[in-house]
Amino acid sequence: MPETTAKIPKLVSPTGDEYPSCHSLAVLPYDLIWEILLRVPVRSLILFKCVCKSWKTLISDPQFAKDHLCISTADPNMTHQRIVARHHRDILSFSVQSLLQNPSNPAKPHSWRMSHKYCIVGSCNGLLCLSRFKHGYCRLRLWNPCTGLKSKRLSIGFYPVDITFHGLGYDHVNHRYKLLAGVVDYFETQTKIYSFGSDSSTLIQNQNLPREPIRMQGKFVSGTLNWIIEKGTSDDHQWVILSLDMVTETFGEVFLPKCVEDSEKICHPILGVSRDCLFVCFLDSKKAHWSVLMMKEYGVRDSWTKLLMTPHISIFRTQYLYPLFETLRISENGVVLLRTRTNLLLYNSNDGWLVYPRIRRKLGFDMHIYHESLVSPKS
Repeated sequence: MPETTAKIPKLVSPTGDEYPSCHSLAVLPYDLIWEILLRVPVRSLILFKCVCKSWKTLISDPQFAKDHLCISTADPNMTHQRIVARHHRDILSFSVQSLLQNPSNPAKPHSWRMSHKYCIVGSCNGLLCLSRFKHGYCRLRLWNPCTGLKSKRLSIGFYPVDITFHGLGYDHVNHRYKLLAGVVDYFETQTKIYSFGSDSSTLIQNQNLPREPIRMQGKFVSGTLNWIIEKGTSDDHQWVILSLDMVTETFGEVFLPKCVEDSEKICHPILGVSRDCLFVCFLDSKKAHWSVLMMKEYGVRDSWTKLLMTPHISIFRTQYLYPLFETLRISENGVVLLRTRTNLLLYNSNDGWLVYPRIRRKLGFDMHIYHESLVSPKS
């Protein structure tokens, strides 16, 4: 019988581009292969682990996962960012890029049917923090939707425990993911930092911790969790950013622009993160304008830059309605992605149009932004 040669399947990216095969790359230096694969989407990389042993070893390297996350985070097109939300036992995700570019085209979600109903507490570096009650205890775990890997469960208290303000962040020195949470049970309210991997918790004391539900989720950027709070005496209120260093587990303050400090002049400032920078959006006291300012260099007051200022959007006509909206992302061309409790909308600051993106599945609660990555939750 004539000899037959097995054909090597072509590797095609999600956009239809053909990738080089493992054989064609064999003549390239290892460092160059590393650099090439760093530009490949996460979903393709997971498939590429089956190409050959050397690629599996490379893609499984924790340093490769860190480098890939760093490069993909800097992508201005938001290619790797997704909206994630809970709907009953399903966890749904939608591409941020597709929502911004084609809001009229019905967005089809990726979905995962969970064996139990989970709440999504936070997101960091492509990991979701999930919570559920089991055998009377509230338990937490980290989960990477792209790889399917999960961390060990972490118990935070006996039912009926409740989590108020919270934030998920990464300690880059000790290589730990940590959740700060205000935990309420029958007996008392405590603020603790739970460390995944070490199964430990630290009690935190700070009288300025945020209490208002509308600001309960801390924003992670530059190794810190951040909340916007109002401090001062009854006659002299001032807005500041309360910052928690994830390494030292200590609090500090970051100054807002002077135009935002005075609580008498603005309504309900809200923090967000976009392009790996912290931003604040707010209405002025007369509700005449809606403004967004971004801090280009974390902690440097002079780096605050005005991204946009527009006449207030019709949906923000009352100060009571505005806090129900949260700014999720701001594209480089001025399109703003906002969320309500259970829906999304887009606002173009250039021409003032407002549109609700078409979505094939109804969104639920616990809506978050997550960044596709290869990062392992098993720290």
